[in-house]
Amino acid sequence: MPLYFVETAVSEQKKLLCQWAERLYGEGRRVQIVVDSTPSARFIDEMLWTFAQGSFVPHAVFSPGKEGGQDEPVLITVEQKRIEDRDTLLCDTPASIEFMLLFDTAVHFVLRDDPARREQSRSFWQKARESGARPIHVPYEHTA
Repeated sequence: MPLYFVETAVSEQKKLLCQWAERLYGEGRRVQIVVDSTPSARFIDEMLWTFAQGSFVPHAVFSPGKEGGQDEPVLITVEQKRIEDRDTLLCDTPASIEFMLLFDTAVHFVLRDDPARREQSRSFWQKARESGARPIHVPYEHTA
């Protein structure tokens, strides 16, 4: 399974996450975005509506047991619990390798200007290789 390690700056990560969501949605993928809190879920929800003029990414914040919106191609979740019909994972927050391996494709953001998170990503790369995942490095590109 491909596991993308995408380099970005802290200030650009959320926008880049939205761009990846748009691209993956355009490829027909069923995407799950995992975040660390309800406020983060709301923030990503809002960004997916506003990050680029003319962009449209059908999405919803997943609420277990709630009707409506749960069939959207892109779902935002607070928990590291795989939604059954999702094949692709975007991580707004660090996720366990075990969780990421449940998907056909996963994206981990390497925050190049956050030394602690960058070091965490290095360790994560090793775990990914040891687990049989196919880590793919995506170098930094300024998104402006």
